[in-house]
Amino acid sequence: MLRIRQTRWKVLFVVAAIAVLFVANALLFSPLLPAPFPALASEAVYVLAFVVGTRSFRGAGEPIAPPRAGWRMTARPTAGFVIGSLLLLRVLIVVGGSIAGTPIVASSSADPAGAVVVAVVDLLVDVVLAVLYFRSSLRLRRSPPATVPEPLRLGKPKPLR
Repeated sequence: MLRIRQTRWKVLFVVAAIAVLFVANALLFSPLLPAPFPALASEAVYVLAFVVGTRSFRGAGEPIAPPRAGWRMTARPTAGFVIGSLLLLRVLIVVGGSIAGTPIVASSSADPAGAVVVAVVDLLVDVVLAVLYFRSSLRLRRSPPATVPEPLRLGKPKPLR
């Protein structure tokens, strides 16, 4: 499987995943498809991006060849806490906005009940992802995994002074 180690490639992966999600939304939300299908398919693409990123990203000192443990979401606890917090922040903003009077679903929706169900599924997916990231970080903090030495990077030799 693909292993992404450098930060620039990780950023490129995230940007590409967002672009794929936008394209998927543009293709899926057509009048030909029944109401809940496009939103749920879009949610599946969203979850797939997290799964592929989690399984592919590798941190410094993390073994490259073997797959990560199933519970492990990040290389270091801090990253999991940050990502989990951002996911929960999104949930809190949406829920807080709906409590304050901002509707969770656009009033122009053809099927408001179905749109609410899809919005709730979207929020539940973010809560589950946040819990998985927090759980991973707590386990990593309790028992940090063994690291492997970094491979040598051969590049251009630096001139001697």
